[in-house]
Amino acid sequence: MKRLSLLLLLALLGMTPSASSFAVEEEIVVVVNQANPVRAAGRDTLRPIFQTTRTEWYGRSAVPVNLPEDSALRQRFDMAVLGLDPEGVARYWIDRKIRGGERPPRKAASPSAVLRIVGEEAGGIGYIAAGDVNSSVKVIARIRDGQVVPP
Repeated sequence: MKRLSLLLLLALLGMTPSASSFAVEEEIVVVVNQANPVRAAGRDTLRPIFQTTRTEWYGRSAVPVNLPEDSALRQRFDMAVLGLDPEGVARYWIDRKIRGGERPPRKAASPSAVLRIVGEEAGGIGYIAAGDVNSSVKVIARIRDGQVVPP
């Protein structure tokens, strides 16, 4: 009913809605290698892994994988999990470099590259759009409306 009312209002104003007018942000899923015994992870688990302050996970080296900084999916993930916007993330990694901390997560150029890396690395963990999931990985968390929720 609300959508119909909005369409009528736009028509009265002589405007046509674009496809993005009603777009809903696609859900993000956090994925791990199939060998990983973890079934679910919350923000408190994910944050130190993606900030590389936790390098061991379930007895293996954690291998977090990020999308490029300009990716909208990456920016939504960083805000939900790290609580940082793109500038905050950049400052965080500059500070870590100056202080001699661990390196940033591995970077993948695309969601398919995230799937490949996570599927091949026993300690692999990354994030992709829910529609990109395949059988090579396991979902351990979802990001919905900016919140980390169970799978």
